[in-house]
Amino acid sequence: MIAPAIPAGVCPRLADDSRGVALTEFAFVFPVLLLLFLGGYQLSDGIACKRKVGLANRTIADLGTRSKQVSAADVDAMLAASTQVMAPYRQASAQVRLTEVFTSNTGLTNVVWSRGRNGAAARAVGSVVTLPGTLRTNGTYLLMSEINYAYDPGVRFSIVGRKTLTDSLFMSPRNSDSVPCNDC
Repeated sequence: MIAPAIPAGVCPRLADDSRGVALTEFAFVFPVLLLLFLGGYQLSDGIACKRKVGLANRTIADLGTRSKQVSAADVDAMLAASTQVMAPYRQASAQVRLTEVFTSNTGLTNVVWSRGRNGAAARAVGSVVTLPGTLRTNGTYLLMSEINYAYDPGVRFSIVGRKTLTDSLFMSPRNSDSVPCNDC
């Protein structure tokens, strides 16, 4: 089959026609713009979640250091309250733990008591904890709060992906030398 002949003057007219250029350029640029938008959203959501993890951890330590003495029920209530800070993120994904440690005159830091929530196991009483050098002061008690959060962006296509966000914090008791817990 022979192709029909192109009428004279059609090609110059098509060369000067720019009506579809914007749509063509948009078709090339749109996937890149969409990727930047979704990636930026996921990145900002991950950063916001990391901030919530830090706030929840600070809440655990802050609540613990205000007490002169606590019970296991008090510590459990503190841990439950601290996970409320994680909203709108899933509170059940926040594994939290509050531990009191003591640094002896030999410079060794051991667990005095510990409680955990949402699958975070309590540390064994007497187990050794490594403190940063600047916090290690012989004869002092510290409260150590820890949090692990399994961040899941919740979408199938993810730039950030699933991450485990962790944070730990050491604080001195505010109203006494230590915060004893007899039934922990």
